[in-house]
Amino acid sequence: MKERVVYVCDRCGYESPKWFGRCPSCGAWNSAVEVKKSEKRGKSSPSSLMKLSQISVESDDRLRVGDSVIDSILGGGFVKGQVVLLGGEPGIGKSTLALQIANHLVENGKRVLYASGEESAKQIKIRASRINVSGDILVTNDQDIDSVLKSVNGMDFLVIDSVQTFYDSDVGSIPGGIAQIRSVTSKVVEFSKKSSVVSLIIGHITKSGDIAGPKIIEHIVDTVLYFEGERTTDYRLLRVYKNRFGPSGEVGIFEMREEGLLGIENPVFVGEDLPFGNAVACVVEGSHPLIVQIQALVSKSRVPSPRRNSVGVDHNRVSAIIATMSKILKLPLDFHDVYVKVLGGLRITDPAVDLAISAAVFSSLIEMDIGRTVFMGEVGLDGMVRPPYSLRRRLETLKKSGFDELAGNFEEATMRVRSLSNLSEVIK
Repeated sequence: MKERVVYVCDRCGYESPKWFGRCPSCGAWNSAVEVKKSEKRGKSSPSSLMKLSQISVESDDRLRVGDSVIDSILGGGFVKGQVVLLGGEPGIGKSTLALQIANHLVENGKRVLYASGEESAKQIKIRASRINVSGDILVTNDQDIDSVLKSVNGMDFLVIDSVQTFYDSDVGSIPGGIAQIRSVTSKVVEFSKKSSVVSLIIGHITKSGDIAGPKIIEHIVDTVLYFEGERTTDYRLLRVYKNRFGPSGEVGIFEMREEGLLGIENPVFVGEDLPFGNAVACVVEGSHPLIVQIQALVSKSRVPSPRRNSVGVDHNRVSAIIATMSKILKLPLDFHDVYVKVLGGLRITDPAVDLAISAAVFSSLIEMDIGRTVFMGEVGLDGMVRPPYSLRRRLETLKKSGFDELAGNFEEATMRVRSLSNLSEVIK
């Protein structure tokens, strides 16, 4: 075994066998850090080959948490040897969720090591007491990743909180740099695959919205989870962006309470009073229908270029809907500022929210409320309304929640539906 030295850019992850003053990839100066890599010498032994048909998968290869929301979005629980990256803004609840998962597993007879580089053991105990976590979780504040991994022998689950605070002694840079983050993550992945230990790595999100460190972390791990939501609200969304062992795009809804995060099966994010500028939509995120409230504010612009602002829904989508309404319906929106928001701190990706946005914008423009009618449908650039997908699941959720008046381009015998095939019919 021989060691070789390479130089890695601490900004973008560029790797070179020679030292460089300026990174050829991102242009950063003095960003090269020395990294030692092991090289095997001599004849290599042949790889062990296995036929896929001869590999058996047992039912207990899944590590079920015991929380219905978490197990559901993961496709039935963690897979042994799985490495999960949990990202989110500071204070959103990542450490709380990780501690609750660890507690569930300990209560089910599993051994868990919680490695924290941000909190002392006493601080973890204080937080655990606040959220009623009483399981026998092992805790360490050691930030040397090699030392931590040596302590995981015989464990079932490992938490790294957070990856920016741990270091690899073979990398000549301070913790938090890209070279350190990549090396630490690679060692955790290698260890998990060999030992079948499930590892949960927590990573902070930067101002640009990415997990601190490069995107290469997301490529290395098996599953990427993002914790979303505004810290000023009680609701949090746990969104699956990548999952090698289950469906991606799934969403779990949690409510932040004094005793921790509580999973919600059928959430409704609609208030009792709906004045003008408000519309109700039923959207599907992952496989879960959500009833949400869309709010719009239309006011005369004081500048030549009117403002277009959106919170919780894609800005380009909102701009396209406003342009379509202005062109097709001849509405004076070119002279108005338009603000659109999804209440509850949620972020919606379902195109079926288009019709509710259109209704909310027009309602604010003419200052007329539209009540608790649920609008569902995608609006094309030609002004035509297209039916939403997964209509049956949406209708079942609406019936359970007491909504009985719908609007969109579909038919439903058991509920009152206002058939809308284009935006002109929305106005009528």
